[in-house]
Amino acid sequence: MNKIIVALIAGAGLSLVAASAIAGDGKGAKHFDRMDTNGDGEISAAELGARDDARKARREGMMAAADTDGNGSLSREELKAYHQAKKAARNPDKNGDGVVDHDEFLAKAEERFEKLDKNGDGVLSADERQKHRRRGRH
Repeated sequence: MNKIIVALIAGAGLSLVAASAIAGDGKGAKHFDRMDTNGDGEISAAELGARDDARKARREGMMAAADTDGNGSLSREELKAYHQAKKAARNPDKNGDGVVDHDEFLAKAEERFEKLDKNGDGVLSADERQKHRRRGRH
């Protein structure tokens, strides 16, 4: 029964995405392209499943990191602390003086570059840049 409901929801979502892409809606077309991971112009059940698996893995990772008391559920305080920690980690102002100086800016840029440079060769290949663009970031 659950599989049927998931399939119906996925089908409805896919229909909306396809309609937006066909209509020329920029956001819908970009969403379609992100879902079409092999770039063949069609979204297969395997591509939808992989997307669902990736989302599930991210949710499980978030849960493991945020559930500080290990009881299998999140309190408001745990969720708030988790989001504050994530926000602090993204903040380039590491010394907390309210400004981003030259060194802090360069450190954040270096961190971002290293994250994108999957093979660690010190160069962003076309493939590495393309994978970053597919996630909707430029």
